Amino acid sequence: MKKMYFDASVIIAGLLSPSGGSSALITLAQQNSIIGITSQTVVEEILSHRHKIRKMPKDIIKYIQENNLIIRNEILLKDIQAISDIMIDVDDAHVFVGAMHTGTDYLVSLDKKHILAPSVKATFPHLHICSPKELLAEFFP
Repeated sequence: MKKMYFDASVIIAGLLSPSGGSSALITLAQQNSIIGITSQTVVEEILSHRHKIRKMPKDIIKYIQENNLIIRNEILLKDIQAISDIMIDVDDAHVFVGAMHTGTDYLVSLDKKHILAPSVKATFPHLHICSPKELLAEFFP
């Protein structure tokens, strides 16, 4: 079964739009067709945006739990610092560390500027970095 690491943008999009690609991937995790993984650091990032997305913390946590997303431990600062010199945006380093430490097959994001950019993908050639749309097209051509 394929393991997919979701960043905050994918989880927030799934939470807010039940008909989009992010929601489709999260539904696959809920159905145990894929293994959906994130980190406590990503969960904290989502919770920090709760006012912007107009969701209560308990509703965010419930969504993550009901959809069988595995939450790995918080990303350590020392692990972030280890790759910070190669990052375009150090604030996103935790996403790459989380994906690498969980041995995922895919890092899934909607962040075109800091994660999906070709230059970023080239920096992490061992990670398959893609958007929900790209991933769904690969699985369901």
